[in-house]
Amino acid sequence: MQAIYTQTDKKTELADLSKRMVALVLDVLLLLTLIGIIDYLTYSSNEQAYLFKPERLLDFSLAWLYFAGMETCACQATLGKYLTGLRVTSTTGKRISFKSASIRYLTKPLSVVMLLMRFILGVHPISRRTLHDRLARSVVVTR
Repeated sequence: MQAIYTQTDKKTELADLSKRMVALVLDVLLLLTLIGIIDYLTYSSNEQAYLFKPERLLDFSLAWLYFAGMETCACQATLGKYLTGLRVTSTTGKRISFKSASIRYLTKPLSVVMLLMRFILGVHPISRRTLHDRLARSVVVTR
């Protein structure tokens, strides 16, 4: 018996902004829960300086490793993206590298500022790809 596999030309649909925002909120809630537990269980070096504590480097590293690690794994999505049916791919449809995922994470605040400015000015987005997707050469698609 011979099996023949044909590759279908599936068109992937870019994810809309509302699904992406729901996924981000789920991810942020998960990370804030983990960071809250870690902060509760660890001894703080300086209680007066809330934002400039050395422990914030640990929180930043945890968030970076969560987003970059989950987007490069086999499921290609963070927990929030996975629950909303999204995944992150390269522009060619393959898994993104850890470098691309890190670029996505580090430039995400720029995208948020750009989206807020568009919202304030009343300009509708032309494309579903955000700035951090363009810089990392990635796309967020529906499963």
